Amino acid sequence: MAIKESPPGSPAKDSPSRQLLRELSRLSITRQEDWYEQLDRESKERAAIHRNALAIALARHEQVRKDAEAERDRILQLEQERQKAEARLQEERERQARADQEEAEKRLVAERAEAAARAARAERAATQEREAEEARQRAEKDRRDQEAQVKKENQEAEIQRKVEAERKSKEAAIAATRLAQRTESTGFTIANGHPVTSQAPAQTAERENEHQRYLQIHKTLKEMRAFMVNQAKQDPTLKSRMGDMRREIKKSIGQLREGKGLNSKPQASIQRLLKEAILSFPQPTVSAASFTKNPAQDARIPALLIYLLNQLSKAVVSQLVREAAVAPKIADPIGTIAVSVFANNDFRANGESLIDILIAKMHVVCPPLFGIYGPDNTEEGRTRLGWWREVPGGPWINEQTHQDRMTGLGAGYAALSLRNFEKSRSMNPYPPYHFWQAVTAILNVPAGHVTETHLVILKALLANSEARFMEFFGESAKKILRFAIKGYPTRAPKGSVAAVVLSNLGDTLKKDKNMYL
Repeated sequence: MAIKESPPGSPAKDSPSRQLLRELSRLSITRQEDWYEQLDRESKERAAIHRNALAIALARHEQVRKDAEAERDRILQLEQERQKAEARLQEERERQARADQEEAEKRLVAERAEAAARAARAERAATQEREAEEARQRAEKDRRDQEAQVKKENQEAEIQRKVEAERKSKEAAIAATRLAQRTESTGFTIANGHPVTSQAPAQTAERENEHQRYLQIHKTLKEMRAFMVNQAKQDPTLKSRMGDMRREIKKSIGQLREGKGLNSKPQASIQRLLKEAILSFPQPTVSAASFTKNPAQDARIPALLIYLLNQLSKAVVSQLVREAAVAPKIADPIGTIAVSVFANNDFRANGESLIDILIAKMHVVCPPLFGIYGPDNTEEGRTRLGWWREVPGGPWINEQTHQDRMTGLGAGYAALSLRNFEKSRSMNPYPPYHFWQAVTAILNVPAGHVTETHLVILKALLANSEARFMEFFGESAKKILRFAIKGYPTRAPKGSVAAVVLSNLGDTLKKDKNMYL
């Protein structure tokens, strides 16, 4: 087949496929152009988005930068403030350190001054103590020399006093026998018809003078107490120790109990305190003649010893009134301790016992023990019978309280005066003849002057003491017991309860002690 060629660009009829191809080509070109155009638009849009994002990022970055700069400035400011604060603190520390150093230097200077003052005081104290020790040693040497000088005289005097005490005891026993054999001028006899006592004599001037002497000793003891209080004001060491000693003695007396071996500790405590008074406080001294009824010789003794013996006596009397009134048997250990103290040679004045200090108090609180009597319905009479007042200058105590007091004091006096010293190396400071004298003094009270007080005291003296009474005075004591229990109550005032109680003592002795009067 022949092909007809036509020049390019000249119109010619194309085949449908060619036309389709050309259409497709044109369509493809158009679409490509649209596609590129779309790509351009999208690219522009993306570029715009990117630019916007970059702008936003830039703005954010700028803001972050500004914030960072602001934070940096704030941190720098805080750091500056911190540095300034540290500088101020350091400055304050340095100032405080300088102040502390200055204060330490001042304290050091003060401490050095105080140390120097202490050293000076210590030196003065050492000097004073050395001088005091030398004075004590001189006083102790003088005391030893004096003791050595009078030792032989004291030994001889002690032997003489023992002989005299034995003589008086024998004379008292003989007097008891004679008293039991004499007839009472009033005609009173005991149940078996044998006379017991003679007519009771009136109170003698001698007995009254002795009572007044003891009252004077008691008054002097009160003055001594005021003297020691004044001395204590001038000596703080004495003031402190004197008060402690007084309280310890009172406590020790309060601890006494009935029973063998139960009172060794309080007894040792009292002895220790009294020895301390002699050794540690030898000055001031007082005359022993002011505190004894018949001193063998005048002697100077430590005032503190007298003060403490007075406090001991006061505690003994108080304990008798408080406890022995209810339980009379407790009087025995109280009396034992008191007598042991006054028997101790360390607490004597040139060998003379100072027990008159205690007896002076007994004269004040219980005069009938010493033959003193009077009507119990008058002020003076009650005072002479040992009645007590509720408060000084106030009303009298009631009858029962008075009788309780007399019971305790009577039992206590028996415990003091009925002590057996046969096996002791010490001399009895208050021999048993004093008990005899107390009992007979009450029995010899004229019939019209016998009171409930006498009956109560007599019963307290005899109850729980009959065995020792008979041990010392034998059959004479039994005769006295018989008269005291069976005869004396008939002299009592009408309706006397104390007389009945005293009479019943005979039944008690028969039942409990198998003793028949």
